[in-house]
Amino acid sequence: MWHDPPVTVAAAPDPRLARLRLAAGSAALEIAPDVGGRVAALEVDGWDLLRRHGWTDREWGAFVMAPWIGRLRLGRVSWAGRTWQMPPDEGPHAIHGTVSAMPFTVTEIGTTRARLEAPLGPDWPFPGRVAQVVELAPKHLLLRLELHADREPMPGILGWHPWFHRRAPRVADARAQTGEVAVVVHPAYRVELDRHGLPTGGLGPPPETPLDDVLLNLIAPPVVRWPGGPTLSLHAPEAQAWIVYAAHPDGVCVEPVTGLPDGLNGGLLGEPPVARPGRPLTATFEIAWG
Repeated sequence: MWHDPPVTVAAAPDPRLARLRLAAGSAALEIAPDVGGRVAALEVDGWDLLRRHGWTDREWGAFVMAPWIGRLRLGRVSWAGRTWQMPPDEGPHAIHGTVSAMPFTVTEIGTTRARLEAPLGPDWPFPGRVAQVVELAPKHLLLRLELHADREPMPGILGWHPWFHRRAPRVADARAQTGEVAVVVHPAYRVELDRHGLPTGGLGPPPETPLDDVLLNLIAPPVVRWPGGPTLSLHAPEAQAWIVYAAHPDGVCVEPVTGLPDGLNGGLLGEPPVARPGRPLTATFEIAWG
């Protein structure tokens, strides 16, 4: 008896693996639209500078933090006489906003520039969206964020969370690596944090070697340097603070942010910035190399 051969159905490609690639001179990058619209890789002069993988989506690439950064105490937002509850996804707290792993829609793409947008999601109480513009040039990467309020004013704090390799590998041969990365940063103050990484309301002297610190009043742009590899200079004119995290065995983070952890609820820097319909909050982050 004749039997039809079994039908083989190819598995649908995982959209999380999709990448857009931009290139300029000896620099190139990849964007992961379906994983927070993040910069998934950055290559400079043949060196691979960003972690491409992690145990979680909080441990790789350079992702957007919006409409808050860091931890939100107990997941609560209290503003203008009202209080809302965000889902706790870091113990009892909520962390890094609502869009860090959300799919973004690509609204513009070229060889050196892309624009992506995403809604703020159903858990955020204000209708709105975030847009990121990525522009690559031979000597720098420029990122721009926009936080749009659709119908009513809303508080917002923006930032980026880049994961730099501790030892950067060569793109063509991962066995060839730089020396261990050094982060050069000169703040005036360190924000005192409790055991949950949330501000206590006090300021302290800057640490000799930042490990997991929120830093204020930098006297010069941060520098990320790999012996035998590139040196990066970081610029973020709207940043009110920088967070340096160096406790991970494989990477370090140098994060420009427009407010503090739990800053939607006030604190050391006062009331948070406000996005209004037709008047988005914006921030820029430039990573430059020689």
